[in-house]
Amino acid sequence: MLEVPTVPSAPVTPQPPAEAVAPLMRGLDVLRRLTEADGTLALADLARATGLARSTVDRICATLAHLGFVRLDGRDAALAPPLMAVADACLDALRVPGPLGPLADRLADELDESVSLAVPDGTDIRFVHQVLRRRALSISFRVGDALPMHGCAPGLVFRDGLPLAVDDQLVEPGLVAVAVPVRGPDGSVVCAVSVVSHTSRHAAGELAEAVREPLEACVRSMESVLGTYASGLRPGPRASIADGADIGRVPIVSLARGLHVLTAFDAARPALTLTEIAEATGLARATARRALITYEHLGYVTRDDRAYRLTPRVLALGCAPLSRTTLPRIAGPHLAALSERLGESVGLSVPDGDHVRCTARVTPRRVMSVDIGVGSRLPAADTAAGLLLRDGGERAAADGPEAGLRSVAVPVRDRAGRMVSALDVTAHQGRGDDGAWAAALTESAQRIAADLHVTSRFVSVPAH
Repeated sequence: MLEVPTVPSAPVTPQPPAEAVAPLMRGLDVLRRLTEADGTLALADLARATGLARSTVDRICATLAHLGFVRLDGRDAALAPPLMAVADACLDALRVPGPLGPLADRLADELDESVSLAVPDGTDIRFVHQVLRRRALSISFRVGDALPMHGCAPGLVFRDGLPLAVDDQLVEPGLVAVAVPVRGPDGSVVCAVSVVSHTSRHAAGELAEAVREPLEACVRSMESVLGTYASGLRPGPRASIADGADIGRVPIVSLARGLHVLTAFDAARPALTLTEIAEATGLARATARRALITYEHLGYVTRDDRAYRLTPRVLALGCAPLSRTTLPRIAGPHLAALSERLGESVGLSVPDGDHVRCTARVTPRRVMSVDIGVGSRLPAADTAAGLLLRDGGERAAADGPEAGLRSVAVPVRDRAGRMVSALDVTAHQGRGDDGAWAAALTESAQRIAADLHVTSRFVSVPAH
């Protein structure tokens, strides 16, 4: 008898519950498609990718832009730093990168290899902390990226319950990794810590032997920290993506309200009941309930009895492309707006010995304008940015770096209040007022710092 081979049927996507919020589902799809496109996509391409009408995509992106989650530039939509507030809520509620990230950083320094922290996400694993080594042959995993559980060392730890898993070029040729579990106080596996290298440095078995002792010591420290971490947590002020008035003015109110639900969670409140979520967001219980039904259907939240928790799948909403950004990229739109407002050349600088180096610059189109290219080095004593970075303070002014030029600079500060860059305007002498320039610079520096602070809560943002 001739046997006809059977063709596996495509997986059937479950129909959404009747109470799911359709506009929220569409908005999440747009964010996911932008994430898959590495953060930027033409609006027409978004419409094709999602299967939505262009007018619907326009309204969704207008809502996301109003919340600050997306920036619209002509025909393109791009993920914006404030969207990291959603990823931050998830990373905080997971209780992994916050307490364990510094220990992973220390291990990477000790081994001079890349180190990752990963958690399970359905049939995948998702990275929640990355420490990469800067080499010509580099590893490009990002916080928020996912890998199939069967094809990487952390996944083998979760899937097979291994005390030590070796990835001998499972992800791609030349890449090797070793992963071990980190257990919480109740004995359950909280995350996997992995050391990643290349076969030019270690064979897979050699890597396991080379890193075993420091890796095991690191895990003991991590488990000790987890044993006391939760007891020291105290609920603090809640982060908010927008106040009620802002949400009420967006084109798609249900999308904005639904996204607001994701930011209700944090390390002190990783599990919340419907009533607690409604109180935290200021939403009606019915509104919060429908958003949670939507998220549960899509796998972004899970429910245990009456308590809801975020899943790592939330990190698929923009985290990966935004987690690998730099300060100049964060500042770019703000520099463009400031240059247009002042009609002058504005830029960022960082210290470079007894010089300063320009890391970003926007110059207006006019007959006579200052042209300081990105990467240019100027003597610190001849520029306002250099004086500020050298001497500190809240404002500096200087004549230079050439005769006839005047510059004013203000600081851009990180989450700890440290000056990481100087924002300056440089123009022909007599063409502007120092006080007016300083006020405009300070306003823009505060906007840049706000984006930097939300982006850098759980990831490192290079200043250049």
